[in-house]
Order: sequence, then C-alpha cells, then structure tokens
Amino acid sequence: MVASNLVTGEPFSLRRATRRTVRWERTLELRAAEDKLRRSGHKATPQRLAVLRALAAEQHQSLDELRGRCPEVGLVTVYRTLDLFSELGIVRRMDLGDRPRYEMADYHHHHLICESCGSIAEFEACPVDPEALDRTSPGFEPTAHSLEVYGNCAGCR
Repeated sequence: MVASNLVTGEPFSLRRATRRTVRWERTLELRAAEDKLRRSGHKATPQRLAVLRALAAEQHQSLDELRGRCPEVGLVTVYRTLDLFSELGIVRRMDLGDRPRYEMADYHHHHLICESCGSIAEFEACPVDPEALDRTSPGFEPTAHSLEVYGNCAGCR
C-alpha cells in the first residue's frame, strides 16, 4: 500500500527503519489484542488468531480481503470472530461507501475517502469539540464517535 501526504496528496515510501517500527508496533498490537481476548474469558483459537493476523496486516480491509489472508478459516467463523472482536473493542467495523471495512481499533483516527478511486487516508486531528457537544445537548456523555470525510484525492482531481 502506498502512503500519501495528507496535505499534498503526493505518494511517499516508508524507509526501512520505519517499516521495522511498524512491524514491531503491529506485533505489540497483536499481543495486546490476544491478551484482551483471553482476559475477557474467550479462547485464542487458531482460527481467531488467523483472523487477528489478517486484520493486523493492513487497515481498511473488506471481508473478501480478510478472507484472502486467512483462507483456512470458514466464512461463518470469520463473521463470528469479527463480531466478537468488534464487541470486545479489538476491531472497528466501518461503512465507508461501497462495503463494510474492518481495521484494528488501536488508536483514535478519522478517514478521508476518495469518491473517485476509493482510496482511504487517515488523519488523527480530531475536530469534535466535547464542550460544543455539551452546549448542544447538556448532560450527553459521548462514548465514541467516527468521522469520514468524502471528496476527491489529489490524484483524482
């Protein structure tokens, strides 16, 4: 997957050291997710771990993409595992246009979705103002939110 600068839209490649760092972070995420699964009283079966590894391979995957990464796991098992992981807060299911997408729920971020090519970019700056929410609806206590911004990427303009 080619990363792109959110400001200019120009592609850039990750340096070798950065790739090692990303692999290390993914290993830690997998361990944390497996620990969360076990702490919640569920077994870390080979099928669940295969789905977890498939999820950690790349963000914003469709069900077909996940199945391609763990073909040894049955379709019903994948669905049940995704439901369980979602329930436990390990995975986030997103409806981003064409079909549901799945990603590890490891950090808070939002998405820019290109309506032309379907590319998805992430951004961490959160424009949601909790104080404005409280002024709009006093006493409302948000537990989560998501933000998807649709438009055209630099490559499609």
